[in-house]
Amino acid sequence: MAEEDQDEDVTQEKKKKPILLIAIAALVLLGGGGGAAFFLMGNEDANAAVEEESVADAEGEETLTEAYYFSLDPPFVVNFSGTSRARFLQVSIEGLTRDSKVKEDITKHIPQVRNNIVLLLSSKTYDELSTQDGKKGLRKEVLKEIQKILEAETGKEGVEDVFFTSFVMQ
Repeated sequence: MAEEDQDEDVTQEKKKKPILLIAIAALVLLGGGGGAAFFLMGNEDANAAVEEESVADAEGEETLTEAYYFSLDPPFVVNFSGTSRARFLQVSIEGLTRDSKVKEDITKHIPQVRNNIVLLLSSKTYDELSTQDGKKGLRKEVLKEIQKILEAETGKEGVEDVFFTSFVMQ
C-alpha cells in the first residue's frame, strides 16, 4: 500500500513538470513580447517627433526636417595621379538631404554625378589625400560637385552634406 502511494506521488510529479515548464516558457515569451512592444511603442513616439515637417517656431527660426540618407553605390575606385607608391583609391560615399525628392533626383542623374566624382577623385594625388585636411577638403569638393549638378538639373542644390563611409588608399 505504501508502495502504491509512492508510485502515485511520482506519477503526479511527472505530470506537473511538463506543465510547469510550459508555464515558465509562456511567461518568458510573454515577458519578451511585452518588453519588445514597450520598446517599439516608446520609439514610435520618438520617430513621430523626428518625422514632423519643417515648422517655424515663435521666433521665426526654421526647425530641421527629417534627414534622408542615400548611397552612391557601388564604391568609387580610381587610380591616383602622380608617381606615389599608392596607386588606387576606393571611397564609399553617402549623402544627406532633408528633401525626400532629392533621393529620386540623385538616382535620375546618377550617371552624371558618378562621372563628375570619378573625374574629381582621379585628379587627386596620394599626398593631397593622406592628411585629415585633405580628406575634409575632398568631402567639400564632392558636395559642391553634387550640388552643382542638382542645381543645373533641378533648380535646387538639395544635398546638405556628404560622408565617406569607407576610404582606402593602396
